[in-house]
Amino acid sequence: MTPAPDEVQDRELALWRQLTVLTSYVGNALDKRLMRSHGVSLSEFMALTVLAEAGPEGVRMQPLADATGLNSSTISRLVARLESSGLARRSLCEEDRRATYAHATDQGREVAAEARETFGKELGTALSVAAFDERMAPVVNVLRAEG
Repeated sequence: MTPAPDEVQDRELALWRQLTVLTSYVGNALDKRLMRSHGVSLSEFMALTVLAEAGPEGVRMQPLADATGLNSSTISRLVARLESSGLARRSLCEEDRRATYAHATDQGREVAAEARETFGKELGTALSVAAFDERMAPVVNVLRAEG
């Protein structure tokens, strides 16, 4: 028997709420740990990992925004902070002077590599804690079953 559309919508809404609570909880835990241990926020870490993986050619700003789930204005301010911290640099595209590339510096690649281990450990810890919270456990179980 197929569930009624209202039942499906109710389940999807409940799942969305659980996912929202989980991402907020895990994001806050990761943000605190990364800031305390490496001096970068979660968003900065995510951007640094994209830049480090891109290598010396860097990444255009819009694809960087897309890869981190941020909008172009936010990614521009984030890259400016990374640049002022010596973790990234910007350059203009030679072919299209309107386009800007972001690049990880050597120091930025080093921070990204060091923070990656912290990220992995803290993510595992945060998900394990969340698995015991009735608001988040169903989503954690789905994530772990898929992984």
